[in-house]
Amino acid sequence: MNYTCIFFGCLFIAMGVIFAFGKGHIHLKAWKNMPQKEKDKIDILPLCRNIGDVIMLNGILFLTKGMWLGFHDHWFMCAMVAWFIVAGLDVWYISKGHRYDHP
Repeated sequence: MNYTCIFFGCLFIAMGVIFAFGKGHIHLKAWKNMPQKEKDKIDILPLCRNIGDVIMLNGILFLTKGMWLGFHDHWFMCAMVAWFIVAGLDVWYISKGHRYDHP
């Protein structure tokens, strides 16, 4: 067992759940400093759910690495590269798409 990966897996899953329920963004300094006019343009709950899912996926990878001895370092590295690609595509989708614009 790799207790460091288990710790980070649990931490990422917990933070992902907090974001998925729409409670994480209120603690971000960037959100607190954003003018209300800008906040009103964003449909924050679906955006938080999206970000929470991506964070939880990372937590699942870390938890799997920590608890399953068959998940060797090279497979973990490949999974993390795939996660970075998925997260990057998600950020691109968020920035280019208008799904999270408030009507």
